[in-house]
Amino acid sequence: MYLVLKMNSKTKTSCIHRISVAVEGGKLPIAFKGFEEELCEGALRGLDIDQFGSYDEWISWLNWASVSLDENDYLKATLFALQLAPQLAATDYGTAKQRDLGQLWTDAIRGLLGELAFVKWLREKFGLKIELDFRLGRLKEFLPSDIKSVEGREPKLKISIKTTKLGGIWLDVPYAQVEHSDVFVLIRVGTAREHFVAFLKHISVIREKLMKEALKRELLSEEELEKIWDALPEFASIPAYVAGFLDKADFADRLKDRDSIIEVDGEVKKKKVVINKYLGFWHPEEQKYKKTLKDFFKRKGMREEMNIEFEGIKSFSETLHFIASSGVLKKKRTDWEKLLHKL
Repeated sequence: MYLVLKMNSKTKTSCIHRISVAVEGGKLPIAFKGFEEELCEGALRGLDIDQFGSYDEWISWLNWASVSLDENDYLKATLFALQLAPQLAATDYGTAKQRDLGQLWTDAIRGLLGELAFVKWLREKFGLKIELDFRLGRLKEFLPSDIKSVEGREPKLKISIKTTKLGGIWLDVPYAQVEHSDVFVLIRVGTAREHFVAFLKHISVIREKLMKEALKRELLSEEELEKIWDALPEFASIPAYVAGFLDKADFADRLKDRDSIIEVDGEVKKKKVVINKYLGFWHPEEQKYKKTLKDFFKRKGMREEMNIEFEGIKSFSETLHFIASSGVLKKKRTDWEKLLHKL
């Protein structure tokens, strides 16, 4: 018996309330405080909660799947990201917009926080020591494996770690990586938009470097600088949790067909169909994928003129993707034990 929830404002409000109560009652990490809405959006839109029999069961699992990242974790991610950022493509995903190096740096920090969260979680929950592969010279997202070693030895599986925000629901894998990696892990990380500035304040870069220099050059008064300082956000532990994984061995035979859509579902609305459950290939410019979806959703009341959208995604980059919604990922402890036994 599983809890089946259709996303609406009432359901979201109920979820937020339950998360708040769980945090206040010590059933979830305090780091989730302030992230209740985003956390519920991801779990409800991605149909994660539908994999559990009740809210209590989901919250219990969420507590087990969670890990908190501290200032040492953030510093480590910041330093590795600073090495990585100059090598990343400046073009924004799916657009022609160019990101500056500072944005590339903070984007890379968020991704590396997910990888560090996975390492920390495996150590805390399974006593497993793994080392990440931070090799330079290749684009990070196309490495066959993000794990360099397991207990000092080479891993038996190539594991790719993908990071999204707490409200994100998609594990999006470039086709080239599908061929080379064995397992894909999705980590959700709660990084507020001010996380980088808060960290710079926390380690005194802003006061000891920027503000001292401003005083030295007589650009601003001490009173003006103090007002700026007080307005800046404080750094806090960053919440993260392991949303689940895909083991390619479970559907390897289906991967031979690049047209394969293994699982799909969504809501037929007034003028469009919104996909919130998906496992398989997708190319935004190849009509055969849209035709397959339209044929499926016609049986659910879709009209020919309706558009197809993926929940929370404005546009895909024009290449072949293998995508999975968070609600189709394996999550349970028993699933992880079986996977780690093979690792």
